[in-house]
Amino acid sequence: MAPTADTLPPTFAERFLDESFEEAAAMLSPAGRTAVVESFPEGFADDEMDATDALEAYWWGLYGQYGPPDGVGETSVDGAVATVTLTFDEGTESATIPTDEDGVAGFAFDPEYRRPAYVDPEAFEERDVTVDAGDVDLGGVLTVPNGDGPFPGLLLVHGAGVYDPDGGDGASRLLRDFAQGLASASVATLRYESRLLDHEVPDADRTLDRVVTDDAVAALAELAAAPEVRADAPFVAGHSQGGTAAPRIAARHGDAAGVVVLDGRADPVFGPDDVDIVRYEFDPEGDLDEEQRARLDADRETARRLAAGDYEDDETIWGQPGTWHRSVAEYDPVATARAFGRPTFVGKTCRADEDAQPELAAWLRSEFEAWRDADLPEGSRVECYEGLDHFFQSGYAPTWPTSLYFGGNVAEDVVADLSEWVHGVADE
Repeated sequence: MAPTADTLPPTFAERFLDESFEEAAAMLSPAGRTAVVESFPEGFADDEMDATDALEAYWWGLYGQYGPPDGVGETSVDGAVATVTLTFDEGTESATIPTDEDGVAGFAFDPEYRRPAYVDPEAFEERDVTVDAGDVDLGGVLTVPNGDGPFPGLLLVHGAGVYDPDGGDGASRLLRDFAQGLASASVATLRYESRLLDHEVPDADRTLDRVVTDDAVAALAELAAAPEVRADAPFVAGHSQGGTAAPRIAARHGDAAGVVVLDGRADPVFGPDDVDIVRYEFDPEGDLDEEQRARLDADRETARRLAAGDYEDDETIWGQPGTWHRSVAEYDPVATARAFGRPTFVGKTCRADEDAQPELAAWLRSEFEAWRDADLPEGSRVECYEGLDHFFQSGYAPTWPTSLYFGGNVAEDVVADLSEWVHGVADE
């Protein structure tokens, strides 16, 4: 009997879950191969991705979020389209699998953001605000606790990329999780869109200050001026690139009560000795083919040039002009935090497979140790969050960026630690 819309999708799903990606791809019709690649989530796709690559990237994303697969669950069919439930150790996800006369005609997911349990929607209110950044206006969201204020306030600065105020990747909303989680614990927050979301920055002007610092200083002033925020207790917190820049933002503003670095680097220059971790951007377990090894060697040489300052300001390197790289190289986050003299909270994440990803595990430890040993001002706190990824989500290692497409939330203990620290510093 020929496969049907009832039997073909679950068989395809079983091969996918078994990591038989080439066998699963062989079940795709010509239209299906195209559809799988074209429907792969924007922002997670590789320009050279084919259908087999897409299936493997989906698998690793699901694994990082939910753990090892258990099998295929319920299947429902509506005409030529099946909805198949995939089950894992820590959850389920539904896949849409259409069929045509030549086989499986597609494979896609539609995950949704889920509010974390530690957020109490009755504990705060949100309103849209505008950050006057001088030459442009940036949209933002002010999240204010209910009750008697004013409250300590925390500015949330996005990481590298093009972000709306929620700081979303896929079905993840990192800045919304922090904002609403902190507001549930009586800390007001302001989060805002990145300049690059709707505004161009010419290469000649593309510096750390132009893209990050100047806008964040304006946003911190907006937060501090809110009547619900204590005038003596505005804090600045940044994630990733924003975390690296957080000490600079606080120092430029001048009146920040404290600095929060959320997985920002102590040394923002990615040196040649760091390049070994790039292998896990090619493959979660670092297994490279000859072409990928050549690209890794080229990246090492590029990193050497960046570390040595051996480039021109108008040269494009790793997608950024030399002006950007030079502005980053001239900045020392640790020295700036020490000189500013206010308490600093540093949260570093440490999720890696020690056996499959030894270079990455060692690099993550060294990142934590650099901040831990930095002799930060009195009242500072440095934490390493084992088992959490760069977006402060729990999950499985090896992790893969596609996990963010399937959602997840900032871990509750990070939000609790940060709110406790902010209140402690504000009340001293």
